[in-house]
Amino acid sequence: MKRSNTVKSLLKHKQNRIQQGGMRTEPGQRQPDVILQMPEVFMFDMKAYMQSLLLARSIDYSNRARLYDMYDSAMLDLHLSGTLAKRLRGVTGFPIAFQRDGVTDEEVTRQLRSPWFRELRKEIIMAEFWGFSLFQFYTDDDGNIRFDLINRKHYDPVRGRLLRFQGDQDGVPIDEFDNMMFVGSERGLGIFAELLPAVLYKRGDMSDWAKFCNIFGMPIREYTYDAGDEEARRRLIADARAQGTNAVYIHPSGSDLRLVEAGNKTGSGELYKQFADYWDAKISIRVLGNTLTTDAQDTGTQALGSVHREEEQSMNEDDRETILNVLNYDMRPVFQQLGFNVEGGEFVYARKDKTDPKTQLEIVQGLHTMGLPMDDDWLYETFAIAKPENYDEQKKMSEERKKMMEEILSGDTAKQTNIQPSSNQPSSLKNRLKSFFAVASPVSGATMI
Repeated sequence: MKRSNTVKSLLKHKQNRIQQGGMRTEPGQRQPDVILQMPEVFMFDMKAYMQSLLLARSIDYSNRARLYDMYDSAMLDLHLSGTLAKRLRGVTGFPIAFQRDGVTDEEVTRQLRSPWFRELRKEIIMAEFWGFSLFQFYTDDDGNIRFDLINRKHYDPVRGRLLRFQGDQDGVPIDEFDNMMFVGSERGLGIFAELLPAVLYKRGDMSDWAKFCNIFGMPIREYTYDAGDEEARRRLIADARAQGTNAVYIHPSGSDLRLVEAGNKTGSGELYKQFADYWDAKISIRVLGNTLTTDAQDTGTQALGSVHREEEQSMNEDDRETILNVLNYDMRPVFQQLGFNVEGGEFVYARKDKTDPKTQLEIVQGLHTMGLPMDDDWLYETFAIAKPENYDEQKKMSEERKKMMEEILSGDTAKQTNIQPSSNQPSSLKNRLKSFFAVASPVSGATMI
């Protein structure tokens, strides 16, 4: 089968990064591999949604360009973009490290602390919303890893082809390019396909609501003039235009104006609000798994809010697990090809929890009460407390004080059992402790007693 000239020209750049851009190029610059086109983000309705969905699901001649334009349009919805940003924050706040036998590999982990890696984690999760994400990795002049997100309208995940124009049905096999990583489903259209009806219905509702406010929210000005006075009519029209854009009724004397209004304007306006709130709630549930962590509701209680918080945290934990799976199973070969040694190790979360410090302290105190030994260095690190320079000296003094207290307590018990104390002996536990603390001043340390 003979390949097209476009395919042949693209194959010449196998070792290069995929270039994405417009038709305009600088002198001497080669044409991009992907010719981007401005997305269409307005004038969508349910009919356009259904047509785009059918075209994207086509078995032999599918194309997702128009559907993905609708995804871009949906991101203009404030509630959707806000809930999505909240979900993404749940996966970027936990540092990731690369370890071998519990020891951190600083060379690889340094790359994971870079800003590009934070964006990579977001785009991995966004694959669930778009259906897939396609990345190409490379190293910059300083040897640091970077990546390009390939425009989703220019990749056919079913056939594995890079499309030069978004309407093409054939392109270059993605295997012809180096350091590529695909995340997602070949035929899945993502969560955005489920959210689009909610966004479109709400958008139509908001448009009707705005018209309602424009018609019934502003007073109507009435002007009258003598039917035969054309000059007066022109003056009234000029005055009306100069005074604003609200409704105006200009009529000759003797004619009449009747406005037929809704019986309950307040109730009608509330109906628009309830309809918009309904779809916002559905968007929150699909994106975050709940509503109470995003929307304040009169019916919400603290207990119910806690349950919803747990649901959101469970979704965040699932997202974080997805990221680790991608790193350990899909991205490991990419690191290897870019010159980083990842043999014999794994990507892990440097800190697997993000518990509130007050709650963490209660847990530590509970474990200490149970008699479980604890690592002092971990305590200093967890609670961000500076370790004293004379730590060893204070630790020794703390152990000695603990031992002396045990001796005092055991001696007092024996004395109460076998010996009747005289009036001039500090034999009571209270006096012994008072005598001890008068001599030994307390010292601070990480060990609890």
